[in-house]
Amino acid sequence: MDINPMYQEKKIPIPDHIVKQAIAWRICLESGNVQPKELDDYQHWRKADPMHELAWQRLEMMESTFTQVGEQNTGIVHATLNRTDHDIQSMSRRQALKRIAGTTFALASVSWLADKQGAWQYLNADFATTHQRELFTLADNSQLWLNNNSTVELDFNDNHQQIHLTQGEMQYTSSGESGRLQVKLAHGTLISDSKQFFVRHEADHALVKVMQGSIRVNNRNNLENNRIMHAGGLYKVTAKSIQPLDNHIFDYSSWTEGLLLVRNMPIKHFIAELSRYHRGFIKSAQSLDDYLVSGVFQLNDTNLILTTVARSARANVNYMTRWWAQISP
Repeated sequence: MDINPMYQEKKIPIPDHIVKQAIAWRICLESGNVQPKELDDYQHWRKADPMHELAWQRLEMMESTFTQVGEQNTGIVHATLNRTDHDIQSMSRRQALKRIAGTTFALASVSWLADKQGAWQYLNADFATTHQRELFTLADNSQLWLNNNSTVELDFNDNHQQIHLTQGEMQYTSSGESGRLQVKLAHGTLISDSKQFFVRHEADHALVKVMQGSIRVNNRNNLENNRIMHAGGLYKVTAKSIQPLDNHIFDYSSWTEGLLLVRNMPIKHFIAELSRYHRGFIKSAQSLDDYLVSGVFQLNDTNLILTTVARSARANVNYMTRWWAQISP
């Protein structure tokens, strides 16, 4: 979209509410979790008003300037980043939240982030990940894997051990010192005698895979109908029910090894799983819906996975934008 020259020549100030919208859209697009409707809304927003386009172009120009400064003055940038990192580490999360609350950036995007990107979960988390999986060792020497974009809050003392999974995925392996563990979810509480298990947090349900031992579930809205989940099983847990699922199509915990293990999974379901690791949106043509994906895929190159799957389906990967890839015959 072209900008009317009058906006460029006069350097008209951009209204605050438009600046906030531009920053919010920038965060959305860089998050790696953008959805098709959000991309459509973003394009509509840019075209709706010349001031929107002007705000977007100024934001990109500002980022370009920062990049150039960074390339020319690496020593200064490194010193600044090191100081910033030190300051962040010396602040508690609540102190950080108070400082952020009064900034222009917060006014522009914190409320949006809280809803879309889980900002509050990150601020309150004891352990968190962004675009990488990570292994943590807990106070009792048990091990906790967190997948991409995952957060947990811990409550460990002599009489009580609880992990609150606030978003994302975790895999827990107990140690010889571990006691009975509770895992708090939005849909209920897991009471575990399991030595190893996996949990995925979704908006309306949780997925639980038990590798060793057993887990009892207290549903949030149906405490009298507790059920035991046994080793080898995969379960869907909601606030009212527990449903066993097929555990042979997809290995939900294979990401701890940096892999996706798939057996005859419909391509659209496979893409939904791959999207958890790919920066941007992926879509496949409807004519490919019956194609079944099988294989072992390395997660360190999601673009290579897309190319491999497309070739096996006799299709191509077309990149509509840097954020949007489509598999088409």
